[in-house]
Amino acid sequence: MKHDSWHLNTLKMSHKQADTNIHIGATAPLATILSLGLFLALTLSPSMSHASKKHTLDELVSIALNSNPEILAARDQVKAVSGQLSAARAIPNPEFEGVRGQQRMRSDPTRPGSTSSWSVTQPLDMPYTRIPRVNAAEAKLRASEAERVAKEFELISKVKNRYYDHARRQEELKAAREDLELTRQIRDRIELRYQVGETAKFEFIRAETDYLNVKMIAQASQSRVLQSKSELRRAVGHQLPADFEIEAVKDIKPGMLPPLPALLDEVRNQNPELLRARAELESAESRLSFEKNSRLPRLSLKAQENKEPDFTDRSYGLVLTIPIWDWRLGQVREAAANVSRAKNMVNHESQSIETQIEMAYQAFQTITYQVDILENQVVVQAKDARRIAEASYRFGERGMLEYLDAQRTFRIIRADLIRAKHELAMITTEIERLRSNQQTLSKLIEK
Repeated sequence: MKHDSWHLNTLKMSHKQADTNIHIGATAPLATILSLGLFLALTLSPSMSHASKKHTLDELVSIALNSNPEILAARDQVKAVSGQLSAARAIPNPEFEGVRGQQRMRSDPTRPGSTSSWSVTQPLDMPYTRIPRVNAAEAKLRASEAERVAKEFELISKVKNRYYDHARRQEELKAAREDLELTRQIRDRIELRYQVGETAKFEFIRAETDYLNVKMIAQASQSRVLQSKSELRRAVGHQLPADFEIEAVKDIKPGMLPPLPALLDEVRNQNPELLRARAELESAESRLSFEKNSRLPRLSLKAQENKEPDFTDRSYGLVLTIPIWDWRLGQVREAAANVSRAKNMVNHESQSIETQIEMAYQAFQTITYQVDILENQVVVQAKDARRIAEASYRFGERGMLEYLDAQRTFRIIRADLIRAKHELAMITTEIERLRSNQQTLSKLIEK
């Protein structure tokens, strides 16, 4: 308060001095007046603390999807493959040839003449090569699209996991600070009773030890909050300011999952990793068909005209390319090996994804049950036990050690609840990634 009154007196003196200078120094320079005004504004106005915007989870995911370099590269890859599809659908260009020259007859060298000829050759894009070539390019485009979607859902899962981890660390820090304040009050109370001789030194040492332990936990929680915040910013991208904040996270209320067979069918039909593997298999099979059909004869239409001084010759016909020496054995074998590899990859992805969804489904049921029991029964009972122990201690019916044990038990159970909620959020995110709802993804990208 002395410091505040001194500050106010200083301001009043500054105001009086400023008024005197303004009235007396009418011819004072403009720079002096502006400097005085700036000083008064900075002195009188309260400190402007920039309140950083609190971001929701959907906003963080939207920022990541629209700025992550890997996602942008995947989208560019889709455009590149789309260009390859346009090239596969293109019709071959015709070939034009023109020749002009001079002609002299041996019988009469004094009669020179001019000659000219032209020809047009149009390769025919045969259906037995065009159709598999276009099919291979279309399947490759679907595979690229599926890969892009898989990367986007992977990024969404990563951002959500970092977000929930940061929210967990904040909740742990809040609980640790509450425990620190409570144990400090208990320590001070026991210290006072110890000084007046109402309690033994052992109880004071026990309370002091408990306070130091909780203080260490609070400091560690603060460090984990900062670390989780950095991890979240790294997952979202550096477009997010370093002083960002997140909105308070509401408890996840997971909906009912469909039965496991229905969930497996849903994942088989829309999981992007599995769709990508199937599209690559289709592309490989179409490529094998193209290589085999490329050994068939190729046709071209040809028209030509030759002009000489005495006559003009026109002809039309077909050009037939027969594979006599090159039967494309190497290309066919390579394409067949790629088909076999793609089939194996489809089986691998199918088995892997089915195993992941089965494990996630079982874990979801187990953790949901744990959260329900901890939140509605165990924590409530531990809180009641702590309240009863505190009341008993105040009335002298129980000792301080029993109260500290009840408080410690409550802290352990509350930490288990925070951990279980975090695990529920993580497993829910994993199931969302495996299900890969395209409508949800479109909404996040549009934001």
